[in-house]
Order: sequence, then C-alpha cells, then structure tokens
Amino acid sequence: MQEDAKFALDPAAIGQYEREYIFHSWSAQKSFKPFIISKAKGSCFWDEKGKRYLDFCSQLVNVNAGHQHPKIIQAVKDQADKMCYVSPAFANEKRAELGRLLAEITPGDLTKSFLTIGGGLANEDAIKMARAYTGRNKIITRWSNGGSSAFTDRTGGSGVYQDLGSLLL
Repeated sequence: MQEDAKFALDPAAIGQYEREYIFHSWSAQKSFKPFIISKAKGSCFWDEKGKRYLDFCSQLVNVNAGHQHPKIIQAVKDQADKMCYVSPAFANEKRAELGRLLAEITPGDLTKSFLTIGGGLANEDAIKMARAYTGRNKIITRWSNGGSSAFTDRTGGSGVYQDLGSLLL
C-alpha cells in the first residue's frame, strides 16, 4: 500500500454507522458485518487493516478500467469543474460525444443509444421501448437480471415482488 489509509472516522465508527444508517442490498440487515475498504488502486483494494485483495469485479462500476486510473481521475475532475450532473432530460457535450462514438462502432444502422444508470432500469426501459414500438403489451423473456426491480421481477426474476401481480405489467 502506498500510504496508510486516513479515515475521518475510525473503522469501528464506520461499521457502526453502516449498520445503523444504511440499508445494504441482498443482506440480512440484523447480522450484517461491514467489510470496510480503505483504498483502491489498479486491480486491487485494501481493507482497513491494510490487507490487499485482488478485485475481480472493479467494485461494479469501474468497467474493469481499474481503480484510481490517472486519466479517469483527471476526466472526472475536469467534468466536475464544468458540471457535476445533468438530468437525462437535458443535452450536454459529453453525452452527445459519447452517442456519436457509440454510433461509430455499432453495427448497421444502430445509431441511437439509450443511456441509463443500471441493469434493472436498462431492462425495464427496454421492455417499455419494445411495447411502444410493437404496440403489444405482453412480452416473452428467456432470462432475467434477477428481479432487481419490481417490473423486471415480473419477467422471471427472483419472485420477490410476485405479490404485486398485474399492477406492474
């Protein structure tokens, strides 16, 4: 580890606050034991005791580019200096450029992209778009992302929301 982790809170307080104030997905809340990460770099992260781990999933949202990549950090800083967030209802330079770049690499006449914040929403929006395009209400699915939203759960997910029945579809 390049330098020791510096916490504003000590690890015991972090664990306590996580248990008291945060709902953790897919976890039994009462017995939840927080795994505290103190830093990350490249393909590794470290716990609060300094033990290094190889991170095979890049904490889900780093798209396997690795943690703390200098070019990504600089791009985030540059964008934060201009504007931190833009609602999907409005246009902005970076999203427009991303759309153009995606259109260059997609096959055939697939030149439009729909950008969303996660898998459950992506599946839900794909279903809505398919319904709007076809004019049909029913869909057939062969796979589900696990039912992380009530809507996609009705397509064959985990069954968590099955009691909501036809209210969703």
